[in-house]
Amino acid sequence: MITNAVLGGVADTTAQLITSFRMRAARGTPDKDDFLAIEIHELDRKTPWPPGEIVPVADKAPPPFDFERLTRFMAYPFIMGPVQFKWFGFLSKAFPMPATGGGWSAPLKRMACDQLIFSPLGMLMVCF
Repeated sequence: MITNAVLGGVADTTAQLITSFRMRAARGTPDKDDFLAIEIHELDRKTPWPPGEIVPVADKAPPPFDFERLTRFMAYPFIMGPVQFKWFGFLSKAFPMPATGGGWSAPLKRMACDQLIFSPLGMLMVCF
């Protein structure tokens, strides 16, 4: 559960940071030595705001970090961890892997069952 939640949080944080960096790059070309420095006076010097404008226009500034979105991206995997554990345990019992020879039958049956039954139910859980 914790691993699922942490991975969901890392994925969302990465996505939000990439979006922020892209928005920042669209505002203006940063100096070569200014990789991740976020200093207000340098940003204003590189891309000054129009005269008389105290508050910058929202479409020129990068979006703020959305903690509510991060919480959602961490809560869903946290809740789904035990459900997935039980589901994959069921699939292991329903479609056992042969000890020798292997083959594609059991893995394909597991995948088909997972995609046709669990995936739609998981999407319904996301909607509610």
